[in-house]
Amino acid sequence: MSEQQKKKLENAMNLQAEAQAAEARGQQMAMEKAGEMTQEIAQDVAEGAKKVYQSIEKGVVDGYKAIENGVVSGYKAIENGVVGGFNKITDKFVGAFLTREDETVEQARISCCRCFFSN
Repeated sequence: MSEQQKKKLENAMNLQAEAQAAEARGQQMAMEKAGEMTQEIAQDVAEGAKKVYQSIEKGVVDGYKAIENGVVSGYKAIENGVVGGFNKITDKFVGAFLTREDETVEQARISCCRCFFSN
């Protein structure tokens, strides 16, 4: 083999080595870019999931508040009805059995309380 052929062969081998090195660098860069993109996608997914969970949380909390309000208002309505009914019955009883002439039901209640609690 001539000296010139050896130099051409050596140059060809050097070019081939440089091409392989460039290919390796390109693969490394591609892997790094893929890693970055994967992280970005993972962050986007996490943010989307967080928004979904916040939406679900708000719906659950609002639902519990609506249930609470319904229960409390129902209880208050029952309580008012029971207390109002008891007061009507008490007023009728006091008016029928415990009032004196020209005495109102309220006055009779006060005088009954004085009798019971004076001792």
